[in-house]
Amino acid sequence: MNWAVSRSSVHFETALINAMITGIRNTLVQLRSWTDVRRIALDLYPDRREAQQAIAALRSLSLENRRIRHLTRSVKVDGRIHQVMSRPGWPSPAWDRFVRNELLRLRPAPGERPGIQVLIVAMTRKCPLACAHCCEGDHLNQRDVLSTDDVLAIIASFRARGCAQVELSGGEPLNRFNDLLRIVRESATEAMDLWVLSSGWGLTDERAAQLREAGLTGMSISVDHWDPEAHDRFRGRHGSFTHARNAVRQARKAGLVAAVSLVPTRSFCRLDDLLRYADMAADLGAHFIRIVEPRAAGNYADQDVELGGAEHAVLDQFVRLVHTDGRYRHHPIVDHYGSYQRAVGCSGAGRRFLYVDTNGEVMTCPFCRAGCGNALTTPLDLIEKELRERHGCARYATV
Repeated sequence: MNWAVSRSSVHFETALINAMITGIRNTLVQLRSWTDVRRIALDLYPDRREAQQAIAALRSLSLENRRIRHLTRSVKVDGRIHQVMSRPGWPSPAWDRFVRNELLRLRPAPGERPGIQVLIVAMTRKCPLACAHCCEGDHLNQRDVLSTDDVLAIIASFRARGCAQVELSGGEPLNRFNDLLRIVRESATEAMDLWVLSSGWGLTDERAAQLREAGLTGMSISVDHWDPEAHDRFRGRHGSFTHARNAVRQARKAGLVAAVSLVPTRSFCRLDDLLRYADMAADLGAHFIRIVEPRAAGNYADQDVELGGAEHAVLDQFVRLVHTDGRYRHHPIVDHYGSYQRAVGCSGAGRRFLYVDTNGEVMTCPFCRAGCGNALTTPLDLIEKELRERHGCARYATV
């Protein structure tokens, strides 16, 4: 399909339309989830007043997040509700764990500690592409350092400390498909959601089904333009758009939560391009569009690539339009964390999410590269102490 078409020629999948929860239905779903929040809080805090205060603090934080990010709808996949990609689906033990972690951050309880919400593990250096922005560009296609057992051990250690979600990245995780399948199968528990962050290169219907059967929650496929040639240039290999497009459909067909991930360059931050991209994502059947703003790290290190006020304004306009204009009510949810960081601060930064690179080094995120210890050799207590006392987001206030 030629993506440079008018909206009138785009036909969205009926399944996607049926999966989207909007309006009063979404309001009722959110209210029902707060019943579970209350249950978790009452179990966690022996004093009922403390539980109520923790719930009130979480409600205030949630309302602020919804307002800034224009969260007006959710999506139902395999019986669970998803509204933000970095939050496990509800209802589930993983979602309960996420809420418990958040309550403990807002109001500590004696003898309890919050876990990391999202652990990102770069499990391989191997990749068939040469992406312009790759965070692991300095190590790409060198010998892998982390074995399958290493990755499993890292995940297990963070799971034991309350981690609610794991995202496996690279390089290209599909390049080690048998290892990836084992990691998902042996890490999959009801206590955590598992995602794969991929270019889509190498995914097939059979592989997508195997990953789903092993316990994978979702796949985020990198698609950086509605125009195939522009995407292929950015990714450094002809045909990468075709693989990405097919992968989104294959993930969706397998019953996974399907997302497209966009790194918007300055030239792409035009409302027309963004809306065409949203149409494309909807036509592919994606549930989410994740916007990851470019940062001067990895292959982009020392380059003038970061977005400015004009681009931020266009992105915010795009998110607000897609989430609030009735014409787009069946489009994917746009997950744009950058707007929250600019308005409030970085809520990850080693506090809620961590990045483990292809050497096993723990960092606050893929962009803030100060090392805090090695996930295989440094005790997690020391890593957490280092993060708490010395590190945080290098760009925004850590909240």
